[in-house]
Amino acid sequence: MPRKNPQAANPASRLETYVRKRDFKKSPEPTSKGGGGNGRSYVIQEHHARSHHFDFRLEIDGVLVSWAVPKGVPEDTAAKRLAVHVEDHPLEYGKFEGEIPKGNYGAGTVAIWDRGTWEPAEKNWRSAFEKGKLRFSLSGERLDGNFVLARMGEEPNWLFRKLADSPADPAQDLPKEPAKFVEPQLARLSSTVPAGSDWIHEIKLDGYRLIAVKAGGKVSLITRNGHDWTEKFASLADAMTGVSKKDFVLDGEAVVFDEKGRSNFGDLQAALQSGSGGKISFVAFDLLNYDNRKLRDLPLSARQERLAELLDETGRIQRSKVWAAEMGADLFKQACKMDLEGIISKPVGARYYEGGRRDWLKSKCRARQEFIICGYTEPKGSLEGFGAILLASFENGKLVPRGKVGTGFTAKKRLSLLKTFEKLETKKPPLQSKERGVTWLRPELVAEIGFAEITRDGSIRQGSFIGMREDKGAAEVHLEGVEKAKAEDKDQTVAGVKISHPDRVIYPQDGVSKIEVARYFERVGELMMPYVAHRPLALLRAPSGISGDLFFQKSFPNHVPAHVEQTELEDGTKIFYIKNPEGLVSLAQFGAIEIHPWGATVEKPDVPDYLTWDLDPDQGVSWKEVLGAAFFLRDYLLKLGLDPMLKTSGGKGLHLMVRIRRSHDWDTMREFTKDVARAVMEMAPGKFIIVATKAKRTGKIFLDWMRNGRGSTCIAPWGLRAREGAKISMPVSWDDLGELPAEGFNIHEPPNTPPEWLKPVTQSITKAMIVSVKAG
Repeated sequence: MPRKNPQAANPASRLETYVRKRDFKKSPEPTSKGGGGNGRSYVIQEHHARSHHFDFRLEIDGVLVSWAVPKGVPEDTAAKRLAVHVEDHPLEYGKFEGEIPKGNYGAGTVAIWDRGTWEPAEKNWRSAFEKGKLRFSLSGERLDGNFVLARMGEEPNWLFRKLADSPADPAQDLPKEPAKFVEPQLARLSSTVPAGSDWIHEIKLDGYRLIAVKAGGKVSLITRNGHDWTEKFASLADAMTGVSKKDFVLDGEAVVFDEKGRSNFGDLQAALQSGSGGKISFVAFDLLNYDNRKLRDLPLSARQERLAELLDETGRIQRSKVWAAEMGADLFKQACKMDLEGIISKPVGARYYEGGRRDWLKSKCRARQEFIICGYTEPKGSLEGFGAILLASFENGKLVPRGKVGTGFTAKKRLSLLKTFEKLETKKPPLQSKERGVTWLRPELVAEIGFAEITRDGSIRQGSFIGMREDKGAAEVHLEGVEKAKAEDKDQTVAGVKISHPDRVIYPQDGVSKIEVARYFERVGELMMPYVAHRPLALLRAPSGISGDLFFQKSFPNHVPAHVEQTELEDGTKIFYIKNPEGLVSLAQFGAIEIHPWGATVEKPDVPDYLTWDLDPDQGVSWKEVLGAAFFLRDYLLKLGLDPMLKTSGGKGLHLMVRIRRSHDWDTMREFTKDVARAVMEMAPGKFIIVATKAKRTGKIFLDWMRNGRGSTCIAPWGLRAREGAKISMPVSWDDLGELPAEGFNIHEPPNTPPEWLKPVTQSITKAMIVSVKAG
């Protein structure tokens, strides 16, 4: 429907596009000059063209105003359908059925699916229709009920929904709730723009996220972490009082637009510092409460309809522009071309999840996120203030270094930041660093940084300072996995391996996708090779994510993935193995999360070269006791003449491993590791147990020696676990064990590389050791 009044053009002129697209000498479709009064007929035609769809047509002012509906007309209130506005059709088309010959526009079979009459729901329906909304009822052979068509941003995309049968005020059934702060819903990173008709897309704005609450005639502006910034945005708050006489809660962004209409975070900060509050706009993208009624349980499409009744897409207080599903990829490309940050994608049928990262996705044109400032270096050459800032992020409650950044600062900004830094100086380094000449700071300041990528050691590369983030606390800053997105949800390549369904969420609670798992294995692949290459492997697969079905697998009965070898051992055991990091990535493509190697190689499967003891504590055992137990077991092994390596289990325990010469078979080593465990238990019987019976493990640590047997496995060093938190079995040095956090390590942290793990020493199990341990 044009934005102009539909009566402004006569029916004949409105059919020009229809006539121009068709050759009526070849197509049986009806021709007409239009006209016929002001009837209220409608028709729905099923159209088997290049792509199967339905055509929905309403008679308005002598023509059939038409939409193509790819997924079919919504027949219940839960369904949300994309409706693409197409050219007006003549009234005669309402009776057309037949075959449009190949080579003609719309070639394919057309059949009438439903027909009847319609009535507008509002007296001023024409005005509402011009603005992008039409509520109406249908009375037909199949359909009978209330419906709405609502324009989604710009033409030609509309949303088509069935409404509740009751014509009563839809707000009547909404729960009452006073207008108050709501923790905003967050978006998780996506490596591609989602496709499908159930999504809408918005430009990702570059400003401060704010929740606007109008209660009792007063507007409050509150940051995402609950800080009241009304005074900081006083001018904006005053302007928002005119949005409605009723109370409301809006979710949106405070921004400053440049001359090209782009939001710019630096300009926003400059406006705040200079007192130029009048330059600041508020872009609302959700309505969470209106007239003291809770709207968050409504689908997004319904909330956006109500938001459109309050705000236009222009003005100082405006609503966000929305693009339909099939425009996502093009919108993302255009956003990147305009040097914008990216786009946000949301499912139209979803409720609002306060504080969660469940449904909304963000596709970034460039890598950019917040980091904590932990120190600064001395300036060099002609620089003033400082040279570079040292950055970190919080992972599992500890600071992880992320490198340094020395670009993106103006001379004025360097000097102003230096004054801020001086108030936070500390002599105690907040994190470990080899950087020299650092002035350390208490880790309280948060900066937004743009960068090219995250390197293998977890540091940012080619970083540039963007601005300070006063709206986020340091404890909120965690590394986001995906860096740059791609426009379309197609296979992506990691280490030469095509990854299908790259955005499939593997860790729902943590927002970690399949592509991130593949990239992690690429990142640590070389480190893992000495412990997984040319060894029989077992997998824990999670094809639909860790919340779905899990499969433990020791062979491939059907398809063997690329870069994976499968063979039979002499006793007929079918095993598989890999030779390089590409094999790890290929297993990730196959849905593998956990990699469990044998303690022996494919070439010599009957003679182990690694032994493992697993400290598995009962739920009631403290982390401090687990650390003490690890030292206790190490000391016993040292007395025997063995120096074990240490790693976390990726769960609640620890693993001790020893690389040994291939001098004994599995049966001998299995007995040896059991005897070691028994001897340690006898020295501290109240602390350890060596049987797996759970009923006997209360308050004790199970000293699991049973990893040592032909065919037995243990999670690989640097290997992922299929558990909430995307945890890793991380190698650690004994010197660091005392400070090791109970939370362990996750996929976002740089891998630890203790020297003993990079070049493990091969040790001998002597007959004297075996005899000594058995004798006790």
